[in-house]
Amino acid sequence: MEKVKYKFYYVNGQTEELETTQYFSEDAIAELRVKLLSNPTWINAGGKLINLSNVISIEVVAENEKQTLKPIKMKTHK
Repeated sequence: MEKVKYKFYYVNGQTEELETTQYFSEDAIAELRVKLLSNPTWINAGGKLINLSNVISIEVVAENEKQTLKPIKMKTHK
């Protein structure tokens, strides 16, 4: 199973994909929200420190989605 990546779009037009520690996009999005909660100048992603003043946007790139089972109602026979 492949890990999710963050794709950074920089002000100079470059893009960069860095691997996260997560295997599912929902988890990577939650992790990113926690990192950005305190409005930091720098974040750690993929083993690199990223200066957010140089970042236009961040995209989560993933192939794996969590699958949840929906409960089913069992009919009882009388």
